[in-house]
Amino acid sequence: MHPHIRPSRSLARRALALGASVALTVGLAACGSDSAVGSGTANVTDPELRELVEAAQQEGTLTLYGVPDEAVLQALGDRFTELYGVEVEPVRLVSADLSQRFSSEADSGAPASDAILLTHSPFFGDALDKDWLTPVSEAGIPDYPGSYPEEYLERDGDVPVVSLVQTSMVYNTDAVSQAPTSWQAYADPAYRGKLAIADPATSPANLAFWQLMRDEYGDDFLRAIAENNPSWQNSAVPGTQAVAAGEAVLGHPGVEAIVRNLRDSGAPVDTTVPGPSTGPEIALGLTGNSEHPNAAKLFAHFVLSEEGSTLLAEESGAGSPYGTNLTEGFARPERVSPEQEKAITQLLGTE
Repeated sequence: MHPHIRPSRSLARRALALGASVALTVGLAACGSDSAVGSGTANVTDPELRELVEAAQQEGTLTLYGVPDEAVLQALGDRFTELYGVEVEPVRLVSADLSQRFSSEADSGAPASDAILLTHSPFFGDALDKDWLTPVSEAGIPDYPGSYPEEYLERDGDVPVVSLVQTSMVYNTDAVSQAPTSWQAYADPAYRGKLAIADPATSPANLAFWQLMRDEYGDDFLRAIAENNPSWQNSAVPGTQAVAAGEAVLGHPGVEAIVRNLRDSGAPVDTTVPGPSTGPEIALGLTGNSEHPNAAKLFAHFVLSEEGSTLLAEESGAGSPYGTNLTEGFARPERVSPEQEKAITQLLGTE
């Protein structure tokens, strides 16, 4: 037996993982209507910002679409409400579903969101070209870009990157005695049939990660992973749940907020970053012709501030452009060419 693998206790842990997700959803629904109304303009001294706060309070509500975990969106919304007295209605979906829903609503001329936090991708350029999104640089946000780190202002400030989600490895703490120290654990024959990995094609960031792995360890590393017969998932969520349930020992990618929710509910799951890594970047978009444009601009002002950015980083376990939670060895994702994508899918056996 592999020295770091313990016998599985039970495959029934899937119920625990799924139960934790249901409990989280119910809990968020129960607390969503109890947000405290904050001081609003009480501590706002800048006249332009005060005017925006008052206009946002007249609108009263912000509908926020986002890919971060529900608990992260809720914490961000609660603090925004506490500061400005504007209620937040968060809607959480995975990237593909969120971009499809947003695009469908915007194309019909009836957008339901006011602001979005979505994985940075060509979607943003397309949405800006179609006027589905308002360029952040032209929205009239007080003091923008101010001190915001320039390297995270895409398209000349029209699309600010607000969160850096470092990819990690998920592992079952009942089955593994110590965290793997290298990504090459995915290729270890001891884990054959015990891997739950998101299909690379589900995300540009996943493709960027596997290209980084090719550059670091070579093509034989990806071939060896394919030989381990991974269970290919459509996102990080089911893969992490499979690891938490004991149906897999290692998973990919790890999202700290998802793992934390399961771990806090008693699931035997944790994350590690055993080498160089990259990961998706989440960008902010302001919905064009939204119902609450001033609330959206005020939210942008908040999440682009050091306070809002740090809160997002701490709640999600991701990195902030201001430096919070950024680890050594993290590389911003690079675009993967069609030729590279084809090679990755062939090597991993997912084409």
